[in-house]
Amino acid sequence: MIEKRGLKSLKRNSKLGQATTFVVLGIVILGVVLLIGYARNQFLFGPVSIEKLQQKGMGPIEDHIESCVLEVAPEYFETIGIQGGYLATPQDTYRRYLGEAISYLCYNMEDAPTCYSRYLTKNEMEIQLEEVIYVGLGNCLSFGGFARGADVSIGEMAVDVKIGEYESFVDVHVPIRIQRGDTFVEESEFNIELDVPLGALFEVSRDVIQAETTLGEFDQVPYMLGHRGQFVIDKKRPYPDKLYILKSKDSDYVFQFFVQGEA
Repeated sequence: MIEKRGLKSLKRNSKLGQATTFVVLGIVILGVVLLIGYARNQFLFGPVSIEKLQQKGMGPIEDHIESCVLEVAPEYFETIGIQGGYLATPQDTYRRYLGEAISYLCYNMEDAPTCYSRYLTKNEMEIQLEEVIYVGLGNCLSFGGFARGADVSIGEMAVDVKIGEYESFVDVHVPIRIQRGDTFVEESEFNIELDVPLGALFEVSRDVIQAETTLGEFDQVPYMLGHRGQFVIDKKRPYPDKLYILKSKDSDYVFQFFVQGEA
């Protein structure tokens, strides 16, 4: 009797285990179906209908462009800050410090405490960033899979960078038209904002260089107090130069440069 009861118990447990497996499997299948449905609702997968074009418009493509900008641009913004406003550092225009090529923004004047400025403008930085971001986006962007079943036409792309005080803007100009029959959507301007205080730190660097070119020295303590702690200025003296490291109090972003000294 004990053996028979044990066999019956094992059979009941086996059936319960099978039922549990089927329930779990059903939940997984339902989850996959719901996920696919959500994805189809978010993107223009599959044959393009008039309803999809009218409902979604350029939304998925805007997301794709923004994703590529955020993948490509931040690295170059970081590099241009670390290297003192230059993405390329030709020979004799920089000094290596802790593995980084940091540009001289003020060159030594022989037998004088002052230096002469290596003139750098915000527009020059914008042009450098536009060129490299353009190349990076060319390798990242791909529009072919967004509207299968419709005609997709892509015009020539251009990139425009605007450096603001605490935000910078990457404007991507690329005419895109998706059409099926007489129904179409089109857009050409895509604007992405980056939280980078490059413009503000660049203005601080100009104040530093002005003092170095006229007085031969910059006192960062009263400057930081005068700006109520908005900026943090660290001055190092790796002989015979001065290294200025600039930060905003609300960001880890760095703009740094060398002032050349006389050995």
